[in-house]
Amino acid sequence: MTISIVNNKGGVGKTTSTQNLGAAFQKFANARVLFIDLDGQASLTRCFGVQEAQVGKNHVGNYLSGELPFDTVVIHTDIGDLLPSSSELNTKEDSIKASPVFPFNLKLLLDKVKKNYDYIMVDCPPTLSGMTRIALIACDIYLVPLQAEFLSYEGLRNFLNYSSELQLISPQTKLGGVFATRYNPRINKKLSNDIIEATKQQLGGAFFSTTIRDNIAISEAQANGKDIFSYSPDSNGAMDYYQLTKEILGSMNN
Repeated sequence: MTISIVNNKGGVGKTTSTQNLGAAFQKFANARVLFIDLDGQASLTRCFGVQEAQVGKNHVGNYLSGELPFDTVVIHTDIGDLLPSSSELNTKEDSIKASPVFPFNLKLLLDKVKKNYDYIMVDCPPTLSGMTRIALIACDIYLVPLQAEFLSYEGLRNFLNYSSELQLISPQTKLGGVFATRYNPRINKKLSNDIIEATKQQLGGAFFSTTIRDNIAISEAQANGKDIFSYSPDSNGAMDYYQLTKEILGSMNN
C-alpha cells in the first residue's frame, strides 16, 4: 500500500504525519515501511536525524531521474527505510518532468521494490508541483492533513479539485481521508469546530474523527530525529497518532 500525505498548504503537519503514521504501522502492525521525502526542503529527512551533508548526491531526485539505483539512495532507520531528499531536488525537477514516463516516474520505480514493503509513505511538498503529481499517480490512497483554520480549508478545496482531475489518468488513486491537525480546543474553538464540521459535511465518511492536538512533544521529537512513539510514548501526540492509525487501518479494511 502506497500512501501519499498531501496538501498544497504548508505547516499543516504533512511531514509530521508521514513519519508518525509510518512509525505506528511499523510499531503496532509490525509492518515493513519505506519513507520517501519528495520535498526539496528535506524536512522528513531531517526528522530522521539525517543531514544534507550526509546525503550528498544520494538523494531521491537522482533516483527519480534514473541516475542512481534504489540501493545506493536508501537509508536504513529504526522504523523503516528512507529515500532522503536534498535541496538539489528542486534543481532536478525539470529533468524529471522532461522524462518520457512523467508523471509515472515514481510509480514505475516503486513497482520494482514495493514487494519488499507493507506500506510506502510519501511526504509531498506544499505545492501542486511535479513532485506532488508523481506522488499522487504512484499512490493507492492519499491522506490530507487539515489545520483547523480558514486558509487551510480553502486550500483543501483547491487541492481536492486538482486531485480529482488526476484520477482521470490514474483511476486507482483514491482519497483515503482528511484529518485535523494542530488542534487546540482552547484557542479559536468555535472557528476550528465550524471548519471541521463544514469539512465533514463536504466529505462525509472521508473525514476521520481523530484530531491531532497541538503537542510540544511532537516538535521535540522531530528536533531529536525521532518519531513521537520513540521520543514520548505517553504524550498526547503519541496517543493521537495511535488512534488515527487505528482509524485509518479500519477504513482500509472496510
